[in-house]
Amino acid sequence: MSLSRRQFLTRVGQAGGYGATFVLMQSLGLLPIQETAAESTLRLVEGKNTRVVILGAGIAGLVTAYELSRAGWVCTVLEPRQRPGGRNWSIRKGTEVEFTDGTKQTCNFDEGHYFNAGPARLPSLHRTMLGYCQELGVALEVEVNSSRSALMQSDNLNEGAPVEQRRIVNDTRGHVSELLAKCIRKGALDQEVDADDRERMVDFLRQYGDLSPDLFFNGTERSGYRVSPGALPQEPVFNDPLPMHAMLDVDMWFRLLSEEAPDWQPTMFQPIGGMDHIPMAFAKKLGTNVRYGCEVQRIRQSDIDVTVSYRGAGGKNETITADYCVCAMPLTVARTLDADFSAEIRTILDNVQYDSAYKVAWSAPRFWEKEANIFGGISYLHQTIDVVWYPSAELFSERGVLIGGYSLESRSSSGQLPNVEAMIASSRRSVELLHPGHARDLTNPLYISWGRIPHNLGSWIGGGERQPTTGGVLATLQKPDRRVYFAGDHTSHLVGWQEGAALSAHRVITQLGARIKSA
Repeated sequence: MSLSRRQFLTRVGQAGGYGATFVLMQSLGLLPIQETAAESTLRLVEGKNTRVVILGAGIAGLVTAYELSRAGWVCTVLEPRQRPGGRNWSIRKGTEVEFTDGTKQTCNFDEGHYFNAGPARLPSLHRTMLGYCQELGVALEVEVNSSRSALMQSDNLNEGAPVEQRRIVNDTRGHVSELLAKCIRKGALDQEVDADDRERMVDFLRQYGDLSPDLFFNGTERSGYRVSPGALPQEPVFNDPLPMHAMLDVDMWFRLLSEEAPDWQPTMFQPIGGMDHIPMAFAKKLGTNVRYGCEVQRIRQSDIDVTVSYRGAGGKNETITADYCVCAMPLTVARTLDADFSAEIRTILDNVQYDSAYKVAWSAPRFWEKEANIFGGISYLHQTIDVVWYPSAELFSERGVLIGGYSLESRSSSGQLPNVEAMIASSRRSVELLHPGHARDLTNPLYISWGRIPHNLGSWIGGGERQPTTGGVLATLQKPDRRVYFAGDHTSHLVGWQEGAALSAHRVITQLGARIKSA
């Protein structure tokens, strides 16, 4: 049976992932490298003291207030917490974490250590957020999101012992390249692919998979060494290749290819000292324009203004009237308000579902660096807790904060664990599977469940509710509801990212500017 070029490339993707397909197509000159960064739609218009009340001091609310204030708008931000940032929350020694059910934890990390409970990465494609960091003087460092020294573990692979990712990545490439190269040499492609293309493909696969001249994969130094090269007479010996059938049985391709997603590709960044340095920098610029401890309760609109009622500091009921309102709070919180939203908006609020992401953090000596040569990156497991994420900050120091679990409780078996203690025990077990003997080194655990964090009630919008094809939800949220505008990552195509929140703010600012210009 012959294959067309398209069918062949499709099978490359099925066998080796879209990363292999991209590399192959670029090697053949069939696919140019594309620029994928989103462009801002920000258009500032002089506000001439137009009043705007902004609900929520997360990234969307802060960016809205920051840009509008610079253009002469009068902005007031109402934030129920005593800090800016919303889900951008860096937890340090002494921070108290309280869930909606009354469960309380206190952070006991070493002085100077921190845990980014919410966003922890700034992709290099997210130019808006990187630009604000530069503009506001937020110092950045590289965040090591992937490492070939990080591990993969499954009870069905290597007798349950963890395997370095370099082995799985490069052994997979080798096996797939051998199969495809032999397929080509046996004439499995149809006559539409000429001889020149076939030889170029074989040459690419020989290099991509590190095949022998006769197109066999016998292992590769790319997968690491059983006997490392050194200064002694003994020749280095690289690891024996893992059998392809064993890796197929494990089926961890999603994890293996996650770093190929544009937002996860190197290089990534993080603020030095904690992600919350970003909202803190915005808040410093805004000063008293941000009011903390203000819990919004009611919204009423008229033909000329909008009035927001809230419980202020000390429990006092207060109101504020403005020309426009920007609702930058999570939709799970917005639906609890007594607000005269349109029926269309109310339907969205009543039906929207949010995911509940969780993280478990530990204080520990850096055994992963000293013994496993892991400096940043993420290890993956086929276990209830399936992620262990290593810190990129303060490498080579004595201790650090290890993330022993990060996933969605609403879509994983970890969400079925009965309580905090069970989650922490499961996290400890996963670290032990990756690093035998070191579970005892884990201290001061802290568990964050965003579905149970007050004023969030979820991590980000989930399922298909954000898709324009689902009843036009996204299109509706991107339009004003009379004098109320909606901002936040949930009103963008970058759900869960600070970039989406910032770009949504730019959209709202531009819409407001166009509105007062046309008035």
